[in-house]
Amino acid sequence: MSSPSYKSLNALMRHIRASGVDVHGSAHKRALAQLGYFHGYKGYRFSRTPSRLITFSDFDELRAVVRFDADLKALFYPLLMRLEMTMKNLALVEVLDAADSSALATVYERLMPGSKKNGRRGKLEVIHAGNEILLERYRHGDRIVTHYYDGPGESVPLWALFEVSTLGHFARFLEQFSFDALERVARSWGLQRKDAELVPHLVLAVAELRNAVAHNGIVFDARFASARVRREVGGLLVREMGFASRLSVDFRTITDYLALVALLSVGLRFNKRDVHGATGTFSALADQLRAQVHQRVFDQIVHTDNRAKVRQIDAWVRSAPV
Repeated sequence: MSSPSYKSLNALMRHIRASGVDVHGSAHKRALAQLGYFHGYKGYRFSRTPSRLITFSDFDELRAVVRFDADLKALFYPLLMRLEMTMKNLALVEVLDAADSSALATVYERLMPGSKKNGRRGKLEVIHAGNEILLERYRHGDRIVTHYYDGPGESVPLWALFEVSTLGHFARFLEQFSFDALERVARSWGLQRKDAELVPHLVLAVAELRNAVAHNGIVFDARFASARVRREVGGLLVREMGFASRLSVDFRTITDYLALVALLSVGLRFNKRDVHGATGTFSALADQLRAQVHQRVFDQIVHTDNRAKVRQIDAWVRSAPV
């Protein structure tokens, strides 16, 4: 049996040149080795879908996009980690108070009516998923979980489950809450009562960006976004931030995620200077990319309404109450 064919770095560079991208010399060769052909070159060769090829003329333009993407992840990472921790902590306080108990069974009984997404089956699936998470953590000797299972007469409290749950499970957990429980969580996050049902969907949107950033996925074109981000979430951002009607928020651009992170960060009472600094850095990164690539490349990567949106986000953050 013959071994599968493969290309050396030199052969890959010839292949890239054949596709119309100028790549040559030891500096480009070293950069290609560091980026990787498939995750690097192939991954950044298009925007959102493989059918939307970016018209790079040389390898330096692609490297500029890779740097732009890395800088975006560095910008979002600290804010997302704080969002994850703060959203969980504030929700926990409200849930414990609403249920008047930390026991999982009591929380499920008092706050999950079994009439929300997928009815009683949905509630049971969320409970089962939570048990699976606890079992997996117990198998790996996670002391947050083993402390309770191995102690005499101990039961795992809600805060332990929240501590070990992913944002995705946290969102599914919230989906099963009664409106009154969600309203309490929404209020603690700085949201209006009428937006309480959007709480799980806000978490899902944050989770998709968070996972892409934490696992070094590509983020500049928001390819990580799924249809689970509901239109109403975009509508919430448009309404709260005062975007003009021509500026749609549909989470097909990374700028829309900047708006989401800013809205939640302000609602959770993060330091306004940090949030304002993030919008300023985002704008500077876009301007830096504009100076490093051809205009046609920039237009394929950063949406034409980016500047107008960032200006509005920045103005909203500045005007938000301390």
